Amino acid sequence: MAAEWELEIGDLTNRRDVMKRYGGSRFGGIEPSNRTPNVLIYSDPQQGTQHGYNYDGWDPDTASPVYYYTGEGQRGDQNPESKGNGAILRHLEAGRTLRLFEAAGPNRGGGKPQLYVGEFHIDPADPWRFREAPDRDGQLRQVVVFKLVAIDAARSRTVSQAGVVSIPMEIEVDFDERKLREVALRWLEQRTDGGRQALSFEDLRDFDGGFQLANPAVELWQPTGFSATFSVRDEENVSRDEAPLDGLRISPSTDVQLDSLVAADEQRLPLIWFQSIGGSRYLPIYPLYVAARDGGSFLLSPDETFGRLPEAPESALEVVMKRYVLAETKRRLHQPVFRAHILRAYERRCTVCALRHVELLDAAHIIPDSEELGVPAVPNGMAMCKLHHSAYDSYLLGVTPDLTVEIAPRIMLEVDGPTLKYGLQGRHGQRLMALPASRIEWPDPELLTQRYEQFRAHTEAG
Repeated sequence: MAAEWELEIGDLTNRRDVMKRYGGSRFGGIEPSNRTPNVLIYSDPQQGTQHGYNYDGWDPDTASPVYYYTGEGQRGDQNPESKGNGAILRHLEAGRTLRLFEAAGPNRGGGKPQLYVGEFHIDPADPWRFREAPDRDGQLRQVVVFKLVAIDAARSRTVSQAGVVSIPMEIEVDFDERKLREVALRWLEQRTDGGRQALSFEDLRDFDGGFQLANPAVELWQPTGFSATFSVRDEENVSRDEAPLDGLRISPSTDVQLDSLVAADEQRLPLIWFQSIGGSRYLPIYPLYVAARDGGSFLLSPDETFGRLPEAPESALEVVMKRYVLAETKRRLHQPVFRAHILRAYERRCTVCALRHVELLDAAHIIPDSEELGVPAVPNGMAMCKLHHSAYDSYLLGVTPDLTVEIAPRIMLEVDGPTLKYGLQGRHGQRLMALPASRIEWPDPELLTQRYEQFRAHTEAG
C-alpha cells in the first residue's frame, strides 16, 4: 500500500528516509517514484551552479508562486524527453505530484539534510524553456529550465533557502531552431526504435518539446516561431509501387509554403517526412534535406548532396559518387517504408512462428531488392523474426508456393539445443502462422515459386 504523504512544508529529513517511505533513490535530481504517485525533485542551491544548474530558484517577483528548476543532465545539451525531465513534463497527466526538496547542510551519514519545500505543479501554459549554461566541464550547452508553480507559495518561499533567479526568465535567449529540431529528431529516434516503428498522430502528441511534430490539418507543417518547413505528411500509399529512387518530390501550392521550403534549403535545416503506411499510422523518415530545387518543385532526400551531383557525370569519380549516393539513398528510403508496410500487414507477427515482439521482427524480401522483381511491395515480403529471417536469407528455411515451411535436410539431421529443435526443425512441414488480413497482400505465388526454386537448388547442392 502506497504511503500517505506526511511531510509538512519546512520539515527536515534525508534522502535515505525519503526513499524508504516514498520511493525514488538516494541519487539523482529527479526521481519518479515507482511506489507512490510522486515525482521527487531535489535542488542544491549551494552546489548546483558548479554543474550548470544556475537557474534554480524563485521568480524575482516576491508575490510570484513560480520556482525555476533546471532539468537533468550534467554534460551536453539536455533533452526535455529524458526519463526524469519527461516525468516532470507529464506529471499532471500521469496523476503524479511534484514534491521539491532542497539540500540544507553538509552530509550527515544518511546524506545531506533535505528541506521539504512543498508541492508544485508544472505551468501547463509555459512548461519549460531552453537556456544557455555551462556543463560540469565548463562547455556551454542548452539546459531545460522548468517553470514550476507552488501550491502554497507563501509558506514554500518562506522556508526555502534558494534565492531568486538572477537572469530574468522573461528575456528569451536566442531562439535556436536547429537545436529544437535536434531535440525532436532525438525523441523520434527513441520513440520509433531508430526509425523502425510507425506512429499515429496520437503517438506524436507524446512529444512535449513545446511544439507539434506534425499537424493533421496540413501536409507541410511549420510550427510557430520556426523559419522553415519542419515536417511533410505524405498520404500516398507506396506499398505496391516502387518508391522514388532519389527522394520525395513536392510542389508547394502556396507562396508561403514555397518560401518556407526555400528557407529550409538556404539554412540546410533537417526535415521529417511522415509517410503514410495505412491504418492512420505514419513512418517518420529523417533527417531529410532539400537536395535540389527546380522552380517550384523541391527534392527532399536523406542525402543532401544527391540533387547537387551532376546529371551527366563527366569523370569516373563522379560516376562512382553518383552510383554510391543513389544506392545509399534508395536503401535509406526503401527499407524503413517497406518494413513498416510489412509489419502493418502482418499485424506485427512473424509469419513463421507468430512472435509478436516488434523489436525482433524484420521485413524479409522474397526476391531481393537488388533484382529486377525485388520491388519494395508487401506481396514481395513477409514479416519474420530475426532467427527465421536469417535462416530464410541463408537458404536454411524455405517457403513453398502453398505457404508451407521447409527446413533444409541437413539442418533436420543436426542435433543441437532447443532453438534448433523447436525454432527450426519444429516448423518443418507447418503452414505459415501469420498472414495479412487482405489476400491481395499475401505473398505473391510467382515470387514464392522463384525463391523456392532457389532454396531447393541450394539444398541439393549441399
